[in-house]
Formats: sequence, C-alpha cells, structure tokens
Amino acid sequence: MLRELVINDLAVINSLNLDFKPGMTVLTGETGAGKSILLDALGLILGDRADANLIRGGKDKTDITAIFSINNNSNVNDRLNEMEIESDDELFIRRTISKDGRSRAYLNNTPVPIQTLKEIGENLIDIHGQHAHQSLSKPKMQRQLLDQFGQYDALLQDVTKTYQQWKQVNNQLQNFKTNGEDFAARLTLLKYQIEELEELSIGESEYTELSEDLKRQSHSQRLLDSCNRILSELSVSDSAINDRLSHHQREIAELSVIDNSLENISNLLDDASIQLDEASHELKAYVERFDIDAEQMSTIENRLDKFHDLARKHKVRPDALTEHLELLTTQLSQLEGGQEQHDLLQQKKVELTEQYFKLAEKLSKKRSDAANSISVDVTVKMHELAIGGKFNIELENIEEDTPHQFGMDKVSFQVSTNPGQPLRPITKVASGGELSRLSLAIQIIGSKDNGVPTMIFDEVDAGISGGIAEIVGKLLHGLAEHRQILCVTHLAQVASCGHHHLLVNKTTKENETFTQVVHLDPQQRIDEVARMLAGMEVTNESRANAVQMLESV
Repeated sequence: MLRELVINDLAVINSLNLDFKPGMTVLTGETGAGKSILLDALGLILGDRADANLIRGGKDKTDITAIFSINNNSNVNDRLNEMEIESDDELFIRRTISKDGRSRAYLNNTPVPIQTLKEIGENLIDIHGQHAHQSLSKPKMQRQLLDQFGQYDALLQDVTKTYQQWKQVNNQLQNFKTNGEDFAARLTLLKYQIEELEELSIGESEYTELSEDLKRQSHSQRLLDSCNRILSELSVSDSAINDRLSHHQREIAELSVIDNSLENISNLLDDASIQLDEASHELKAYVERFDIDAEQMSTIENRLDKFHDLARKHKVRPDALTEHLELLTTQLSQLEGGQEQHDLLQQKKVELTEQYFKLAEKLSKKRSDAANSISVDVTVKMHELAIGGKFNIELENIEEDTPHQFGMDKVSFQVSTNPGQPLRPITKVASGGELSRLSLAIQIIGSKDNGVPTMIFDEVDAGISGGIAEIVGKLLHGLAEHRQILCVTHLAQVASCGHHHLLVNKTTKENETFTQVVHLDPQQRIDEVARMLAGMEVTNESRANAVQMLESV
C-alpha cells in the first residue's frame, strides 16, 4: 500500500509531505484547489510521460518520491529480485523532471528506465478516472475488463505468445515471395536460366579470345599484305634494311679502330641487327602459318551471336556471362536450401495454428465462465445503485481460420435498464448518469480480486447524488476492507464514508499560489462535510446533517 508521498516544486505545490493509512481516504476541496496535481504526481511515479511544464514556475526541476509497503506484494518483490534491487519490505520510487525535459527514475535509489516504473506500478496502484465510463463503449476496453476480471492471465499470455510465434512464421513464409513471384516460380526460373547458360558451355576467357579471333579474321587480308611488305623491306628486297644495316655496321667498326669512342655505337648497331633478324624470322613464321578461313570466321560470328543474345536476355555484359552463371548457381543453391526451410516453416505454421486454436478454445471457455459470473454480480450492483434492469457480457466467436492476437472472441457489454426490454449495447441504452453508475459497479466488481493493494477513484461518482451517492460511498467503504482506497470526491455522502479525510486547498501569498493538504480531525471533518452539503455558508442544520452522515457509516 501507499504510505507516503513527497512532492517538491510540482505545479502549484511548493513542498508537500503526505502520510497515507489503510482503509478509505477521501480527498475533498474546491474545484481548482489542486487535487488533480496529487494524481498527476502519482501518475509520474507510475511511469506517466514527463512534461517540463509541470515544474513550478521559477524552479529548475520537480522531485517526487513515493514510499510503498510491499511485504505482501509478491509480484513486486519478484520483479525487484530479478533486477537485484534490495527492498526490505519497502519500496521507494523517485522521479525527477528537469527544466530541459530530462527525466530520471529510481527504485530504492537504483536508476531504472521509465518503462520499469510502469511494470512495477501496475502491481501497486489501480487508478479509476472520472471519465472511465466513456471507455466502456470501446470493444477493446470491454475485452480487457473481462480478461482482468477473469484472472486467467497465464492462459491469455499463452494465447498471445502463440499468436506472436504464428505471426513470425507467417511473415517468414511471406518473405519467400520475390518481386511478386512466388517461391516455386522463382525456383523454376533460376533452373531454366542456369540450364540455358550451361548449354552454351562457356570456356574461361572464351568471349575475349573469340573477339580477338574475329577481329583478326575480319582484317586477315590486310594483315597478310602488310606483313609480307614489311618482311620484304626488312630482308628480301634489294634495298632490304638488314643489308643496309650490315653495311653500316662494318663501316662503324672500321672507324672505331681510329677512334675508340665509336665502339659503343658499333655495339648498338650489332644489337639492332640481331633484333631485326629476330623480327624478320618471327614475321616470316607468322606469314607462313597465317590461314584465311572464311568458314572459321562464320563459326566465330555464330558463337559470338549466342553470347550477345544471352547477354541481352540476362542484362549483363557478354564477358560477364560466366560470373552471372556463378551468381545464379549460388542463388539456386540458397533457394533450394530455402525450400527445405520453407517446408519446415509451413509445417511449423500448421502446428502453431493447431496449438493456437486449442488455447483459444480454452480461453473462450474461461471467458464464458467469467462473463456469466460477472454479469450476475454487476446486475446485483446495478439494483443497489438504483439502475435496475440487467447486465450481460455477450461473447461472439470470430468465424475465421486466421489467429487473432487476443483470442477468437468478440466481447460486448450489454444492458437492459428497464424490465421487459431486450439487452442492447450499453452505449445505446444507458444514459450518462446510468453509464457512470454502471461503470462504477463494473470497477468495484472487477477490483475485488485483482491483487492491486491501492485503488484510486477520481470523481467516479460524478453525475450522481442523494441516496445513490450514499450507496456509492458505502460500496467504496466496504471495498476498503481489503484494499487501500483513495477517493477524490465532491459529494458529502461519499466523503462521509471515508476512514480518513484530506482537505486540499489553495492559498495565495505575495503573488504566489500554493496548494496545501490537511489531515482533518473529527471536528474539521464535520465542518468540511457541512460545507460540501451547504456550500459557502455553513449552517447549524448542515452541521447536524454532517454529524448524522459521519455517525451512520
């Protein structure tokens, strides 16, 4: 339960330290006094989103600490043990928000993420807002309320977990589709493309070599004529270069005897003569083996045409066909390995689908049992709250073969507020006041066994008055036998049912506004309840009524 709340520099609160006790504590005060600020502070302790605008004007940060007794709260103690945070049956939760928007959270002085506050907070405090009845019209909220009441959390988690596994496998199967083509079509295409390329039997560097051969054959006559002419000029004709070079060699050799500085030139000419001889021999050999073959040229052209056709078809360069074949072969290998994976995933999907629907069927049975029990209990509370009629939770099976995250049930809260009238969805039948009381009845029934030690009711009695308000107050008072109840109210009938009474008021001093919270003693309670009955002017009659209300609890 909540034992203490310390607030510094939050909105109109300068510094506030509140002690809380077991039982039902009511908070009253004029509109705008700051009751909502207290709930905002608790919301931040429970992990609500930080807002730097909540920091008191002129201050750099707000600092909030709440102390809880957790000696009987196994859920919280187990979570703290997981995080290796020592508790000693007490939990200090601290939240700070800086002017720059940074927020920090601590559990027993250990820094933790804000999400951890939310996880812990769900097992510490359950807040029922004054507009809770508005959410009753939403199917999602109706399902969540039924599941909360039914207390089959483990089964619901199994259903949700199995759904997530099924969804993951289903998504993986969908990923086997590529560019709009399904897996089998892609596999067939790859096999055809590889067979087509392998049929060409491309040799290593074959395209380059064929291109060179074609270029040579295309210019064969020019090559042959030019090589013969060059060979003739080098060594065959009467004025062959070799002959003239030999003459010059002899002449330089003779001159070098006279001047030895010409010896190097003589050596260079000797080397040139050797190079010319070798060039002549190679050129002669090239001409002798040169073969002009028109048929071979046609064969080469046909072979290269096949290269170009496949290159255009596969959208690659002709000289890259070999690499492309290797790539396709790798893809086929991966895809064939994927075929086995695909088959395994398909089998897994079948197994998960079967497992899911077995769990969903069990969940539907649990929901049906819970719906019947809750319908009876809420109907009884409706009569206590002077609504009359009947309440019923209707379950409709979702007729699909595809799993849904939270089971295969549509949940509908239905009510008949007049005898003899058929049951219809609550938003189409109940008036605003009736809907508010119906919401309170559902919250009270559902909160009896939810295990959360502290419950906050924020003006959930809005829209009711008189004898019904007295009944609401007594219902909350009875609930406080098993839970710590904090109730923000404007109704004297509800306020008089509290075990403890806190008065929230606002004062102004030196152009600054301050919110204060006072624990009321018995006489102060009489005055406050009388004020709530009579308004600004408290009379002896209103005090007498207040005394009677307080003594009747």
